[in-house]
Amino acid sequence: TCRRSEVSGRRLWGWAANRFGTPQAFFARAFVLNYCPLVFLEESGRNFTPDKLPRAELSPLQAACDEHLRQALAALGPAWAIGVGGYARQRIEAALAGMGAGAPRVAQILHPSPASPVANRGWEPAIEQQLAELGVFSDR
Repeated sequence: TCRRSEVSGRRLWGWAANRFGTPQAFFARAFVLNYCPLVFLEESGRNFTPDKLPRAELSPLQAACDEHLRQALAALGPAWAIGVGGYARQRIEAALAGMGAGAPRVAQILHPSPASPVANRGWEPAIEQQLAELGVFSDR
């Protein structure tokens, strides 16, 4: 019943629908995990990203989220862990530090945020090019 909509989510899930057609086809090939499954909102209702929290609050949050990400990646065993944006890639790298053999390849794609001028000029074509350059989904 939530009527809240977000540009980044619409772009990400719109791309998945356009590229794969059905949720089943997408999830047969990929999985999306929100690094921090909590939402932080400013009083105005605007998103407040966790990286803006004071260090004393951010450190324990990142420790919990890193552990969750480590466990999810260990359980799923993906070939790739692709951060949607720089912060996500940094957290993937932190979570996988010391994992060694069996760790997925790590990469990054452009975040779909409306705050990004590049994303506003064509996020889908940009990430399609990034994924193609990485060789992700090349066997389709």
